[in-house]
This record gives sequence, C-alpha cells and structure tokens, in this order.
Amino acid sequence: MGLQALRCPSGHRFDAARQGYVNLLSGRGTRFTADSAQMIMARERVQDAGVFAALSEELARILIQDLPQRGTAWAAESALLLDCGAGTGHYLHQLLEVIPSAHGIALDLSTAGLKRAARHPRTLALAWDLWQPLPLASDSVDLLLDVFAPRNVAEYARVLRPGGLAVVVTPGDSHLIELRSAGMLEVQGQKLHQLQEQMAPSFGAPEQSTQVTTAVPVDAGLAADLVFMGPAGHHHDHDTLRESLLAREVSQVTVHLDVSLWRG
Repeated sequence: MGLQALRCPSGHRFDAARQGYVNLLSGRGTRFTADSAQMIMARERVQDAGVFAALSEELARILIQDLPQRGTAWAAESALLLDCGAGTGHYLHQLLEVIPSAHGIALDLSTAGLKRAARHPRTLALAWDLWQPLPLASDSVDLLLDVFAPRNVAEYARVLRPGGLAVVVTPGDSHLIELRSAGMLEVQGQKLHQLQEQMAPSFGAPEQSTQVTTAVPVDAGLAADLVFMGPAGHHHDHDTLRESLLAREVSQVTVHLDVSLWRG
C-alpha cells in the first residue's frame, strides 16, 4: 500500500493524493503560480529526449566523487536527497539510482510535476513554496539540489547536514541562445557571480564550479518545448512557438550550464 497521509508534530494530517504526492500548502496557499500540466509535459519530453543528459552525467559524477568522503553517511538508510523545485523529479530519480539506499524528497508547487516525481518508490513528493520555511528538520539533508529554481539560501543552510552538499545549477550566458528571439527569457549577465554572492553569507565560497556545455540537435517541436517548459510558458502558446521556430529553421541549441557546489 502506498503513502496514505503525513502528520506534523502539531497533529495536523495531510492526506496523500491518489497519485502519491502530498499537498502541504492546503489552507496556506502561495502567491506564486505553479507550472501548468502542459508546461510539465513539455519538460518531460525535453528530459526524455536527453537534451540535458550532460547535466545528468555531471550530477552523477559529483555524487560519486563524494562517496569516498562521506561513505558512512551515504551507506546509511537515512541518507536523504532533497530536490528543490524538482518538477518531475527527473534528476532526483537519477541520483537515487546512484545510491540505492538513499531516499529523496521532491519539493515543487506544480502538482502536475509532483504526480510524476511520486512515481519513484523512494521519493516523497511534496507541494510546497520554496520561499516559506522548508518542511524538513535541521541538519537532515545529505545532498540538496536546485536546478533553475528559486533559492531560499538560509533555509538551505539550516536543513543541510554538516559536510553535506548543496548543488545549484544556473544557466550560462549562452544557454539556449538560439531560442531567445522566439520568446525565451534573457539570461541576466553575471548570473554565476550573483549566485555566489547570494550563497556566501550562509555557505562561503563554492567548493567547486564546473561548466556543462554542449550542442544538441532539436526539431521545431522540441525547441518549442524548451521555451514552453520554463517561465515563458506562462505567456506563450505552444503551437505558435512551434510555428515560429519552424520558420526560423532552428535545428540545434546550445546547452550552457554552471554547476556550483557548496559544502555544509
């Protein structure tokens, strides 16, 4: 039998949805708009097509590299991976396969994404607003992952165990540059520098920063998905995007990501 409900120390009960996720925002709400089911499906198609396979490989490398340093912690059945802004749980699920004894928590506003995240048997999928205090105990997380999501840095520092890893992925200056004329939001300059300044008060300097850069072939439909899966998806029609990209004959996109690592 799957998850039925969660209870907090104050006695509140949160029933699990039929699809396995739990909405902790019931009665609390949020001022932010969750990604729609159509945006989540676009993200799923992009992930299934392997557009960000190089990022998956880099994240797995980071985790494998850390195993000798914290072998006892990773071997324990209590080892916990937290994905903030998890969407479908794509990267979290892949990392859980690297450490079969670990468990994961996926946090996201989108219930459409959490339905997919909850499919992994070792993932607890929770609807939550990242700007609110995280629903986890202090010093409880071994690896915290944030891919393109808002960053509640003080809360990240609180929940991360001493010696744990915080891995943050941000777009580089040329990320998906071919799609910007079709509605892709512009990447702000100095984004990596801004991230480091934001993290410094709680985490200090990054232990490691790497770039993931690759060129990926796409058709017009996949290119439209790449625009639609992000914030621009709230403001555009997918079919219109596809027609625009078909006219522009976009056949390749640049994936340019900065992967930064901090130690708790």
